Amino acid sequence: MARPKKQTVDYFPHFVKGGRTIFILENKFGNDGYAFWFKLLEILGESEGHFYDCSNASNWEYLLAKTRVTEEKAKDIINVLINLNKIDIELWNEHRVLWIANFVRNLSDVYRTRNTNLPSKPCFEDKKQPEQKVSSEKTQDEERFSAQETPKGEESKEKESKEKYPYQDICALWNSICVSLPKVQKLNDNRRAKIKCRCDEWGKSRETWIQTAEDIFKRVQASDFLTGRQSNKRAWTATFDWIFENGSNWIKVQEGNYDNDKGSGVQNGSKVTKVQLGVGEFYDNSGRRTYGSGKAIIPPTAPPRPSDRHAWDSSSNTWILL
Repeated sequence: MARPKKQTVDYFPHFVKGGRTIFILENKFGNDGYAFWFKLLEILGESEGHFYDCSNASNWEYLLAKTRVTEEKAKDIINVLINLNKIDIELWNEHRVLWIANFVRNLSDVYRTRNTNLPSKPCFEDKKQPEQKVSSEKTQDEERFSAQETPKGEESKEKESKEKYPYQDICALWNSICVSLPKVQKLNDNRRAKIKCRCDEWGKSRETWIQTAEDIFKRVQASDFLTGRQSNKRAWTATFDWIFENGSNWIKVQEGNYDNDKGSGVQNGSKVTKVQLGVGEFYDNSGRRTYGSGKAIIPPTAPPRPSDRHAWDSSSNTWILL
């Protein structure tokens, strides 16, 4: 029996210079806000799969005890973090599960040395069955979602079906690469069926399916036309469902029909002129305009960053002086 791969960490990066999140939390909640943030990251770091189930009463009590804040203040801080796009709003509102995608992405070096994939966002079909395969070790979180037993024959078929096609991994790839487009929030039967059809068109191995999906998603994110960065009158943008809708859309993307150097799918061949970048700004490999650690997404029409002391405020769409 293969040894389960570890999906917890003993440390996580703590940058010396605090960012916007820390500044806002300290301003609203004082040291409680600062302490809550980093103690929450500690809890996520030691949690299997790096998500934390607060619908479990003992888990919620532990969070309050560790952070030493009242229940009301904890909820207030969590709501602020949701508004800052730090905590996943869907998982919290529907399942009271804490998941911070940026925290997991910052652990990529750790998992690279382990030769294993980063944990992906847990996706729940209902409140008792998690979509994400986290580990072969049973945890409190998994026990909570496995109350109903399945006959052995059906269980075997279900397990085989889930393992054959990387539904969850492909959705996680889209969410992590195509940051300019709507994220996949739920994995329903219709999406499963279409993912299966496209995988069958791509090849026969799991490695081929994942690599093909990654290549297609990177082309989508880099395309000014597909992401709506193109300066034209169309309000249309590509979506996950559009890619998997039929056997032709993904082919057109993969063949480069929407690449910027081919006119981005616009008949007149017009191209977008990238604006002058400011201090520390750059375009990453996926075509996003960003700066610093690469976490912020700067709109193509935004003015140049004035200095290294300015940060982009997405709520007001302006540069603010820190």
